Amino acid sequence: MGKKYSVIIFSLLVIMNLFTAIAQGETKIVINVPAFTLYLYEYGVQVKSFPIGVGSELKPSVLGPTRIINNVVDPTYYPPKMAEYGLEPIPPGPDNPVGSRWLGLDMPGYGIHGTNVPQSIGKAASAGCIRMRNEDVEKLSSLVKVGTPVEIIYQTVLLLEDPLLHTKTITVYPDLYNRDTSHEQLLIELEHKGWNGVFWPIINELIDTPTARPSPMAWALSLKLDGTEIDLNAVEVDDTYYLPFDFILDPKLEYFTDLKKWGEQYFLPLSIYEQLTGFRYSKAQGFLTLHSPHVYAGEEYLGKALIHCGEIYINSENISRNLIPEKIEVLSFWGNFYLPASKLRVSYPHDQLRLEWTDTNMLSWE
Repeated sequence: MGKKYSVIIFSLLVIMNLFTAIAQGETKIVINVPAFTLYLYEYGVQVKSFPIGVGSELKPSVLGPTRIINNVVDPTYYPPKMAEYGLEPIPPGPDNPVGSRWLGLDMPGYGIHGTNVPQSIGKAASAGCIRMRNEDVEKLSSLVKVGTPVEIIYQTVLLLEDPLLHTKTITVYPDLYNRDTSHEQLLIELEHKGWNGVFWPIINELIDTPTARPSPMAWALSLKLDGTEIDLNAVEVDDTYYLPFDFILDPKLEYFTDLKKWGEQYFLPLSIYEQLTGFRYSKAQGFLTLHSPHVYAGEEYLGKALIHCGEIYINSENISRNLIPEKIEVLSFWGNFYLPASKLRVSYPHDQLRLEWTDTNMLSWE
């Protein structure tokens, strides 16, 4: 009978140890140094986050896996080399450098603790420890146990997708310790998430000038003009399309303030681009296709059209014989030349001049 009870007790101990291990695995702390943020996870899901202060560049926070080894309420602070410099311990209270809680880490001399200098939160100002506001570390200490795993990482690039809207964002944090790993981390994250077609000029600007704020991802879209692929890309940012723009940049024009320069190319929002050119667009199979308007005078086809500054320009070799012999302004657009319809030798009734697209919709020009 005694042997049977021994087996039962042994089995219960094994089960208790198993549940203890599982309980410790349920909760985890992740600290991202460049983000000045401590994240609390439960069952692999982030449930809380707290702002923190981290180690300076001269005394950086130690990276890697560790765990909580003690949880001290109202700790006494013992200055480093206290005896050597004749210093006294600092008792609990408002002058205590480690605040109201100390969560010791399995790294000698390092811990997660409160502070008597709350303005240092969000800065690289500690001697390597992780500082928190006292009210935050008190809340954290009530949610974790001795043995809770802690992972201290250095991730300057975060890619996230909203679970409901499915919008994709990129956050780039300053490289506090000059590790020069942002671009490498970005490539790893893009491959891990399977995000293809990034528009690099915008993303590289974010890497070079980090804002520590989420920004919408920028995507390059292949362009077609009237069904023919061209060697230019459109850009999609935050559900807005931008098109490469190669007209003369006149700062007096009203759309000038809407221009974006990414890399060596200027771009305009598609809505303004449509107004300036008369183009329409469609999107299918990863392409953004622009549809030129076709201009007619009555039943006579004059050619493909372009609208610029309120005037119709025509791309057609057939109208050159009808031009009035004088000096005229000719537009060059994506390698094609467009002539002003107003300079035609033959004048057409105003109500006969119309624009028509390939979808057979018509628009009279007024």
